[in-house]
Amino acid sequence: MLSDKANIVCLLHVLAKYSDENHILPMKEIISRLSDEYGISPDRRTIYSLIATLKELGYDISGYDENGVGYYLRQRMLELSEIRLLMDAVYSFPFITPKNTEDLVEKLQEHLSIYERKRFKNLMLSKPYIKTSNRQVFWSIEQLDTAITKKVKVRFKYLCYNLDKQLVPRRSEVYTVNPYGMVFTNENYYLICIKENKDNVSLYRIDRMRDIEVTDSELDPRGKDFDPQKFVEQAVYAYTGEPEPIVMHCNREIIDHIIDKYGTDIDITELDDAKVKVRFTVPPNGVKFWALQFLPHVEVVSPQWLRDEIIECISQNPYMQ
Repeated sequence: MLSDKANIVCLLHVLAKYSDENHILPMKEIISRLSDEYGISPDRRTIYSLIATLKELGYDISGYDENGVGYYLRQRMLELSEIRLLMDAVYSFPFITPKNTEDLVEKLQEHLSIYERKRFKNLMLSKPYIKTSNRQVFWSIEQLDTAITKKVKVRFKYLCYNLDKQLVPRRSEVYTVNPYGMVFTNENYYLICIKENKDNVSLYRIDRMRDIEVTDSELDPRGKDFDPQKFVEQAVYAYTGEPEPIVMHCNREIIDHIIDKYGTDIDITELDDAKVKVRFTVPPNGVKFWALQFLPHVEVVSPQWLRDEIIECISQNPYMQ
């Protein structure tokens, strides 16, 4: 049997679960719900007092004196549109399992009334076949976050698919890295890190990691000036490397795509009515695949070595043989 101290929590749960602006709870139904759900029977005067206390604590509750029907929780922690956005994002994340996806969606729906939840019965699961089977992902994120906070190295096994479509260790040795951050990009969640005793930045998919170990070893001093935020801003297609000035000639019609990918910190100069010159600085390897994606609307002008690599890729296209 719950004590009287629990009454206010039970009342809040009833209002959150069963009320919204289209489903106002009369006092009689509130009393019935409290009895059915929690086995408590506070009288009307007590419920009036509890509602007044909830309002004093900042809960936005519409009352009988306002709507002429009863009571409902008007404002929640998350708006309907915010929950919809988060649920769509969770469904589209390939780096969490189908079971974890459903669990997260259910937690988000706890912020809705039972009637509002019906709106989300038709959510689409984006490409369900690419959902990871790694059930350690959330544990891995916690371990990596701990290491980043403590500024210590981590060890892990890194997996890749074999010809039997099974995830197996990429190599027999354990990876040891200096972790600096985590980022969601190109539909995957990555650890930003620098390998032990190395200088180059690496990205590893967190859903491909296994057996993560947080060590007691401090980060290598050579990475003390590394700025993960700046790296993320410059990285393209999760490719690493030193940023270089890039110059491209592009059709005007893809300016939206250019800004979507590289942001507004770029220089755009008009060439003619149809084309523009675009300048920006990023690691070039990712630019190669982006430019190939937009053939024939993009021409990389410099650096010359990148232009030559793109020409070589085009010449080796099997459709042109």
